[in-house]
Formats: sequence, C-alpha cells, structure tokens
Amino acid sequence: MNLVLITESEITHGLSSNDERTQHLCGTVGLKVGDTFYVGIANGRRGLAKILALSPQLTFAVVWEKTIQPRLPLKVIVGLPRPQTAKKVLHDLASLGVDEIIFFQPEKGDPGYATSSLWKNDEWLDSLKKGAEQACSTHLPKVQHFASLKITLETLPNLGQGLALDPYEATEALGVAASSKSPVTLALGPERGWSANERVLLREKHFQFYHLGDRILRVEAAALVGSALVLSQMKVWQPHQPLNLPRD
Repeated sequence: MNLVLITESEITHGLSSNDERTQHLCGTVGLKVGDTFYVGIANGRRGLAKILALSPQLTFAVVWEKTIQPRLPLKVIVGLPRPQTAKKVLHDLASLGVDEIIFFQPEKGDPGYATSSLWKNDEWLDSLKKGAEQACSTHLPKVQHFASLKITLETLPNLGQGLALDPYEATEALGVAASSKSPVTLALGPERGWSANERVLLREKHFQFYHLGDRILRVEAAALVGSALVLSQMKVWQPHQPLNLPRD
C-alpha cells in the first residue's frame, strides 16, 4: 500500500484504531506521531499526511497536491471471467491506470459468474481500491457490465481505435502494432475464447485483431500485458514523479 485512500470526512475525523488502514500503517509499517504517509481522495487529489495523534483516532494533517494525475485514454473490454480472475483484472488494471473496465457476458462464458458475491456485495470495489493504492494513485477505473458483446459495442460511445486480442486468428503481434491514436479500446475474450459471432461483431466495429505471441495467456495476464503494450505505444506514460506539493 503506497497510498491510503480516504474520504472527505476522514480528513477531519481521522481513522478508527480498528480500521485496517490504521492497523497497516501503525502495526505493519510502524508509523508514529510525526511520521508521514501518502493519502488521496478517490478520483481526486493526492496529499502528504502527517500523523498528529494515534489515540483515540489516527488523526493527521494533509498538504494536498496542486494538480490531479491525468487519466490514461484506454478502455478495456473483458469477457466476464471467474470471480477470482476478475479480482486480479480489477486490481492490475487499476494499478496500471486504465480509464475504464467493461465486462460483458460472453457466448462461451459461464453465466453463473455474474451472480457471484464479488458483484453483489461490492467486493469488486475493494480490488479496485487496492490496485490504485498499490500504484500510489487515486484513480479508480469506471466499471460497467453488459449482457453481451453486441450490447456492449452498441452502447459504448467513443470507442476510438479498437484492438482485440485473439491468439487463434490474429496474424500480427500487438507489440509491433504501434499507434499514437487516442483513445483506444482493447478487447479480450473470455477464458474459452471468442465465439465466431463475437469475432464478426468486433470486425463490424472495425476492431483489428492482434496476438501476444505463440502462447495462450490467462485472462488476467493478457489484460495486463496487452494494456501495458498499448499504453506504451500510445506514448501516454510519464516517468514517476514525486507528488506535486506546494512549496513552503
């Protein structure tokens, strides 16, 4: 955890001693009064927090960054995978900084995945938050669900340049498909691959098909590797910099 996401209320009232964030900061990291740690508001500014007290609450004062991190112009469409895989996709793509993650019910997928407690109890949001905190970022990708790929492609505006990963029918590697166009939508099939009908739908929307080499990757690996390659090709990555804090 390289940054702790907090709410507006917690800026004033602090964190409970029983809060898992407090236990991590004080128990695992070993922070004490006077020490500092990074905080942020979801989809807002980051800041440097200085601990004022540990009891009865962990209270802190924050110096806020002057600007908000830019969002990266990449959407990722994913055939809904099993819940454990979905957690990894949510975490890793939030860490990477994609703008939006769109899940759809694939023709070759298990419809039972959509009724998992992951989606019913908002567990998915925890995976997003942990991914952002790992990256020292406040950006939480927007997450949407659709009943099919057809509905997904008909509903979403602004798909931009469409790229689809397909290890079976693609003839070009994603790594050599350099593009500076923006925004980009990257589509990944489910664990059992695209159906013939889904490939037709993607081609009708002018998606180009690419592969990641002569190997079949797990969904979470393909999502992370594919997104990283696209972001690199778009030249939207910047080197890591300290928080843009006001000078004394």
